[in-house]
Amino acid sequence: MTPPPMITDRDRDVIERYADGATLQEIADGINLTRERVRQIVRKHGGADAETSRAARQAAKEAGEQRAQIEFLAEYEAIASNLAHQGFTRAETVSRISVLYPSIDVDVADEALRASNIVFDQNNDTDVFSNVALEAGVWFLLGSELRLKPDYAWAAVNLPQELLDELGTHLSEASVTPDELATVLGIIGAAQNAAMSDPTLTITGARYNELRSELLDAIGLKSATGTKPWPPTRQTLQKRYQGWSDALEAMGLATASLGRPKGLLAFSEDDYANAVIDFISAAAAAGAEPTFAFYGEWVKEQAADGTRRPSPASVRNFYDGWLPALRKANAVVAARSAEANLSVE
Repeated sequence: MTPPPMITDRDRDVIERYADGATLQEIADGINLTRERVRQIVRKHGGADAETSRAARQAAKEAGEQRAQIEFLAEYEAIASNLAHQGFTRAETVSRISVLYPSIDVDVADEALRASNIVFDQNNDTDVFSNVALEAGVWFLLGSELRLKPDYAWAAVNLPQELLDELGTHLSEASVTPDELATVLGIIGAAQNAAMSDPTLTITGARYNELRSELLDAIGLKSATGTKPWPPTRQTLQKRYQGWSDALEAMGLATASLGRPKGLLAFSEDDYANAVIDFISAAAAAGAEPTFAFYGEWVKEQAADGTRRPSPASVRNFYDGWLPALRKANAVVAARSAEANLSVE
C-alpha cells in the first residue's frame, strides 16, 4: 500500500485556504507560485474540488456583506428612520448619509436599508393620493393637534364622496376599522368647520410631520414597505403644491405669505363675494347647509331667473377652495356690518 504523500506546512495552508474559498490565483499570488502549481498541490493532497471552493467563497462573501449591513444599521438606522419619517426616498437617504459620512459603502447602505423595516417614500408618491386626500391629511392632523371632537354631521354633509371612497381604500389597507375611519372623517370635518370661523388656524410643515410620525407609531397607520401610508408626508404635499405655504393657501388656512393674485375674469371681486353671501342667505332660508353642490343648484336657479352668477368651479378656483369662499363671505358680511354700525353711531 502506497503511503499518503507527505504534506508540508505550506501545502497544508494552500489546501485550507482553497477549502475556505480563496481562489487559486489569490493563493498563488500570496506564496509566489503559479496558479497551475497551486492547483496541482490541491489535487495531490485531495483538497476541496472547485465547486466546493466556490460555494465556500460565496458563503464567505454573503456573510461579510451581512456583517457590513448589520454594522451600517447599528450606526445609521436612527438617522435613516428620521429621514424616512420626513418623506425621503431610500435613494435620497443613502445619498444624504453618504455625503456627510463619505467613508460608508453606498452599496452596503442601500442593501441594508432595502432589507430593513423602514418604510421610505417613493418617487411616484405625488400620484398616489388625490388633492382632496392630500388636504384631508392636513385637516386631520390639524384637528388632532387642536383636540377637536369628531363632527360627524358636518362631515356627512360636506366631505366629498371621492374622499370617503379614497380614504376608505387607503385606511382599510392599514387595518383601520370602520369606526376608526368614521372618527378620522369626523375630525377632518371638525377641522374644516373650525377653519370657517377662525381665519388664523394653521399648522407648520415641521409640526405636521411630527404629528404624522406620532400617528404612524401610535395607532399603526402603516403599510408594507414600498407602499404609501396616509396621511402623506409634508414633502408629498410640497411636491404637489410647489411649497407648504401654497398647500395651506389652497386649503384656505393661514400662511405667512401674501398668496398669489387671482384673475377676476368675467366677474369682479365684489361679484364673487356677493354671490357667496347671497347663496349663504338663501341656504339658511331653505334650512339647508351651504354646500358646494347646493351652490351649483342655486346658480342654475339664479340663471333661470335671469341673474348671472359665478359658476361653482370659478368660485372655488377664485378662492382656492369652497371653504375659503365661505369664510371670505362671512368676513365680508362682518366687515359690512361693522361699517354700518359705525355710520349709525
